[in-house]
Amino acid sequence: MNSDSPTVLIVADIQNPDMDPKDTQEWEDRSSVEKIKHCLEELGEKVEIIEFPSKLLQKLSDYSSLESLDRPVLFHLVEGFRSRNREALLPGLAEYSGFPHTGSDAYAQNLSLDKHLSKLFCVSAGVPTSPWNIVEKNSVEDTTSLQSQELDPARNLDSTFRGARLPLESEFPVFFKPRFEGSSLGVGEENLISNQADLNQFLQSKFNEYSSWICESYLPGEEWTLAVIGSPTYGYKASQVARIGLENSPEKIYGEITKTKLSMPEKLHFDLDKKRSEYIQKCALELCKLIKTSGAVRLDWKVDAKGKPMFLEWNLTPGLSSYYSSFPICYSESFGTYSDLMKELLEIARIEFLTERFTYSKLKKEKQTSGIEG
Repeated sequence: MNSDSPTVLIVADIQNPDMDPKDTQEWEDRSSVEKIKHCLEELGEKVEIIEFPSKLLQKLSDYSSLESLDRPVLFHLVEGFRSRNREALLPGLAEYSGFPHTGSDAYAQNLSLDKHLSKLFCVSAGVPTSPWNIVEKNSVEDTTSLQSQELDPARNLDSTFRGARLPLESEFPVFFKPRFEGSSLGVGEENLISNQADLNQFLQSKFNEYSSWICESYLPGEEWTLAVIGSPTYGYKASQVARIGLENSPEKIYGEITKTKLSMPEKLHFDLDKKRSEYIQKCALELCKLIKTSGAVRLDWKVDAKGKPMFLEWNLTPGLSSYYSSFPICYSESFGTYSDLMKELLEIARIEFLTERFTYSKLKKEKQTSGIEG
């Protein structure tokens, strides 16, 4: 590589006080991104931070003349907002342009960002998840006068996915979550619906903030999280499982007030019993292997009334801050230092760049002179 060229481009959404906090809830703060840059430089990498799409496109153009293996790794910290494709934007661009990148490919990113598809995927893999409905803002169905068997007798034989409709009285309590958001955006104590009056209040007050929701049977027990790192080529490993403690949080539910990027009021306790911990690790690894994730994945679980772990959701672009993110804490508890994590993410990215999904962009570059003239 040219000595003046970077080996890593950190492509990041960085919190900006001039923007709507609802849009930037998942974005890293500047100190966290600078810490990642410093850590990578200590590993011998030459690093630049890219914040804006226009600047990234210019850099990709500048470095596309380099041989494939000399191109910088795109370190994926792009969260975006208001799009169900937002966490897949950078992986898709990287694959199309022929640049290695950290994190999973666009397919896996899109599936994981959709809570409905994620839960369907879990059901197909035999991983337990709480029964749920989809509720769309522009097609709310009044079910208050209906009995469950009147809706769809066949579906009620398997009530894991209950269909696209409001919950019935017999299905309370339920919990509403925006379908395509992370970091508990749109989630608070008012999302727990125990009766028809609660539902009416929620529909009138908060429901219109997002276009699509899932509402799932409420899980009353503890919440757990763990880190999985790896890829199909590199192999996978799962960290110890952490219990999320809210003893210092103003919320009783793990919502957007707690999941702030300004502090970390939640605490992680690695005290889960061996049997359930191994069960969660086994299921988490199975899911990651099936969807062929790459790099860092955080998976969240919650307990039902009988103490059984149930899959909640996963994040294939998890926060990587050394100050307030759960993934690095879980990684450090099981595998190594923060520096080890950064090194491993780059190693996985460079290994995956050698796989067949990047063949298209490499061959297109080699044959570009035979293309159609403009």
